[in-house]
Amino acid sequence: METLKYVHLTCAGLTMLFFMGRGLIMLQTPDFVNRRWVRRVAESIDTILFSTGVLLAWMTSQTPWGDIWLAAKLGMLLVYILLGMIAFHWAKSRAVKFGTWLLALGVLVMIVSIALTRNPWPFEAWGTFFSCTFDTLI
Repeated sequence: METLKYVHLTCAGLTMLFFMGRGLIMLQTPDFVNRRWVRRVAESIDTILFSTGVLLAWMTSQTPWGDIWLAAKLGMLLVYILLGMIAFHWAKSRAVKFGTWLLALGVLVMIVSIALTRNPWPFEAWGTFFSCTFDTLI
């Protein structure tokens, strides 16, 4: 199970890097993201990421209806996919492409935060962490 977890984490990192890179390149060379190999690499990484996530959830008996943080993470994943589709495929203007790409990056931060804190409201947990940290400094 540890190996599966590391494959999942590696794919998560690769997905984030590839998404950021495609977005930055899209601003300079819009047709780059439509190249077949670019789409296939992204789809392959995302498929492995999703598959390992499903396997990890199954192996640990976690379900979206039983673990609210997992439901929130999957909901944010759907929003991220939709924003990515708009940014890379459906949007016509550069401003809409850039805006939806930035929103998708924000959703990606939310997904990672939910995964790390296992809290559907991860910034609430961060606030508790930071307030405790700052209280000890004063």
